[in-house]
Amino acid sequence: MSTIDLIILGSLYQSPKSAYELQKQIEDRNLSRWVKIGSYTVYKKVVQYESKDLVISETMRNGNMPEKTVYTLTEKGKTVFKELMTKFSANETRIFLEFNAVIVNLALLNETEAKECIDNIKQSIHQTKQQISEQLPTHKDIPLFGRTILQQQYMLLETLEEWEENFEQEVQQEGNFYGNS
Repeated sequence: MSTIDLIILGSLYQSPKSAYELQKQIEDRNLSRWVKIGSYTVYKKVVQYESKDLVISETMRNGNMPEKTVYTLTEKGKTVFKELMTKFSANETRIFLEFNAVIVNLALLNETEAKECIDNIKQSIHQTKQQISEQLPTHKDIPLFGRTILQQQYMLLETLEEWEENFEQEVQQEGNFYGNS
């Protein structure tokens, strides 16, 4: 099981929800920025959980609204959730940055192409930091455990900005860093 499972099971631990409500909560909390998860994945997961007796489903209708299936965490599901909490909190901390694959291959590009890639990385770090910076004041009302993730991401981006500036300086000092393509 993955962190996606932990997020979905945690949401169901809080309260029963439909697959749509789960997806909406993931979007509202901006969790899709840090965990790749789509609406089809959510639906597929809750069906999978039901087959493993982690959730039970109940189809209901509210007035003239269309039917919806609501999923409730079982005792087995709560146990699995707690096991995942322990497992992931004990895992080695890893930081996956997609642009590291670009950095590793920069020497294969000519100077203009490499500079463009470095500028793209710099811009991406700056834009993401700016977005989070704008979100921080508007999320004062969210609980500490959600708010602290935004603060964590902001601090990591500050460090990445500093790293990128140092990297650019090192590239300029190296001179013949770029490939001859």
